[in-house]
Amino acid sequence: MLQISSKRTLVSGIFVVVLVGSLAWWLSEANIVPRIGSVTIAILLGVIVGNLVFNNPMGIQGATFAEKKILPISIALLGVELQLLTLLDLGLSAAIIIAIAITSSLLLAIGLGQLFGFSRNFSLLIGAGNGICGSSAVAATSIAIEAEEADTGISISVVNLLGTVGIFLMPALINFLTLSDLQGGLLTGGTLQAFGQVVAAGFSVNDDVGNIATVVKMGRVMMLGPIVVLLGTWAQSQFVSDEKKKAKVRIPRFIFGFFVMSIIASIGILPDMVLDIVKTSGKYLLVIAMAGIGMRIQLRTLFQSGFRALLFGGLVSILQIAIVLIVIVTFI
Repeated sequence: MLQISSKRTLVSGIFVVVLVGSLAWWLSEANIVPRIGSVTIAILLGVIVGNLVFNNPMGIQGATFAEKKILPISIALLGVELQLLTLLDLGLSAAIIIAIAITSSLLLAIGLGQLFGFSRNFSLLIGAGNGICGSSAVAATSIAIEAEEADTGISISVVNLLGTVGIFLMPALINFLTLSDLQGGLLTGGTLQAFGQVVAAGFSVNDDVGNIATVVKMGRVMMLGPIVVLLGTWAQSQFVSDEKKKAKVRIPRFIFGFFVMSIIASIGILPDMVLDIVKTSGKYLLVIAMAGIGMRIQLRTLFQSGFRALLFGGLVSILQIAIVLIVIVTFI
């Protein structure tokens, strides 16, 4: 009887998470809540629902299922967005900017995270989200390093907010500094967090900047798999006892799925319609997973860490932009 009751609780909890995620998806797609994106909306709705309505075993079980089971599947499916042949379109300048952008973001996050008193895991989430590809990078890294749900949710909210601000500030910065189209595209594609933010900011300057920024951004997205594997292996080797390192250090299975989907998309064995369905499914499942993560965030924790986290993330982003900008202006 207890087992049946537990299953019913789990199913009910999953239903609630799917409902919250679907609402977030609809609000974003209908442009009712513009700019901030479905992932951030899902987290915010999850926080509200989890704290005010379903702060009980049903909500907790559903949210846990979303994080542990749905999130890895969504990351794997999103691999179809990565065309491996894009690497051929990247010149040496873009490759250098990508390497500097990712490395500086991670190192800045780790260093500043210590000054702010944040955990190493939270710092890695901010560094990966800011340096690679926003929400997807945070979500993938959180699985690999086994981060806390609150850290994941706050990181995604901070990274998305900073990227949204960047949509408006980046074109203004490019025009103020009178950067060339190549320089503007490298700066936009090398620093803004989410793919949509890069596209919006780049094409708001002009088509050439938008196209260059898009290619550079794809190069950063290509680094998601390798960087997550390295961060996961390093984090586990740092925080796991010597007796358990051999058993614990492993490559998450969703990374293999991510690359398999990337290869399938790149070699063109599936029709575009099927790829679009897979891509949309991955994004939809990611939104549901983020709703679950939001439901497990306690408002008390969010209020205590939110402002400091935003200040921390903002400094990482500003310093990363400054470093990339100096390299671009000096050498390109």
